[in-house]
Amino acid sequence: MPKADPNRFAHLPLVRGQLIDVRPGRRLSVAVHQGNRDTVVFLGHGSGGNKDQWRELWRNLSEQGYTLVAWDLLGHGDSDKPRDASAYAWDELVADNLAVLKRYAGPRNLYVAHSYGTGLAMSTLLALARQQPALRIDGALLLGSVLHRPVGTGGLLSLPNWLLTLIRPILAKDFRARAWHPEADPALVDYEDGLAQRNRLDVFKALMNNAQWPDAQALAGLDVPVYVVSGETDGLTPASGGEALARHLPNAHYQVLPCGHQLMLECPEQVLQAFERLAANA
Repeated sequence: MPKADPNRFAHLPLVRGQLIDVRPGRRLSVAVHQGNRDTVVFLGHGSGGNKDQWRELWRNLSEQGYTLVAWDLLGHGDSDKPRDASAYAWDELVADNLAVLKRYAGPRNLYVAHSYGTGLAMSTLLALARQQPALRIDGALLLGSVLHRPVGTGGLLSLPNWLLTLIRPILAKDFRARAWHPEADPALVDYEDGLAQRNRLDVFKALMNNAQWPDAQALAGLDVPVYVVSGETDGLTPASGGEALARHLPNAHYQVLPCGHQLMLECPEQVLQAFERLAANA
């Protein structure tokens, strides 16, 4: 195997933001690219991720003239990282998303989300219909999503933080095996793993324990076009869960890509094509 170029990722992050008070006491790092089209694309990452994981899609869509908005969830990337677990309550994260949408929405809006961020996206769209019906999201692309909450409570999440820290290398190895396709670029995997090591385990624990996920029956209220895309070897949010989700959405399209959980990093060209199909039909 050829030796990885240590300077290959030296130019990153590409998606750079600034701290914005989206709500009182809630400062998120938000990146905005102003395009010349009437469509705004919102990009929401998953648990343990960051807004720069959208860099390939960001580069392509900015060249196409879209206005882009990507943000680090609270506790992630360059956003504030409070110690209080209640700061990561599901409703609080949804309210953050609503504030971002309200601040940057344009005449036409598309929402792209990944993993944990897809659950937040669906909850956000349902809340938007109730709270701000005049603000419309015209379509959504959900990557690595499932019908039901992907992680239960208890188990490892019941362990104290000091013990989770002690066994972190084991957890990281398991995550790597489940998250990436066996043929994923090892240099890319190493780079992303290095970033993930900076994430606080107490934040991850709070996110998982507070995750609620939308009720399956409520999804009938999401009548906008939704493209659900799964990775064929995804061991975190299996393709079967994505297919089940698509069956419960009234206007869904489903696709499986030859990659793992990190679809926008492993299969950027195919994800771009999925977005373009959404944009053409939303």
